[in-house]
Amino acid sequence: MTAIIDPYAYPPRGLDRAAAARYIGLSLDSFSALVQAGRLPPPRRLGDAFVWDRTSLDAVFEALPIDEPPARKKTTSPLMSEQWPGYHNVYTPESLAERWKCSGQLVRNMIKRGQLAAFKYGGRLTRISAADVAAYETANTVKPREGR
Repeated sequence: MTAIIDPYAYPPRGLDRAAAARYIGLSLDSFSALVQAGRLPPPRRLGDAFVWDRTSLDAVFEALPIDEPPARKKTTSPLMSEQWPGYHNVYTPESLAERWKCSGQLVRNMIKRGQLAAFKYGGRLTRISAADVAAYETANTVKPREGR
């Protein structure tokens, strides 16, 4: 027997539960709960199978209100947020440069040369601990000359 090749590309009209949930963009549990609550159409019985009509799902989906997703609250990392007690114990190259009255690039160059210890936060952001800053400042404090 030769297989009949259908030259047209069209979506199926009937969907099983998993395909209907995917079609709407919901998890299987969420889809089932909405069907139980009557917010999504019930399936049709086709022999022993239950099948959702794709066009019925389209109609219900089209009738849903268009609502903007809630704006995501901009969160800062707890390590660098002012709510964290250790907020002032960590510097960025720019904040340290502001403290030392120099450029952020100078601080980054010192880190590259190994003159100043730093760590990568999140794999990308360079941070310098206050303890390392204090150690650097202590080691590089210039003592006044005597007799002046």
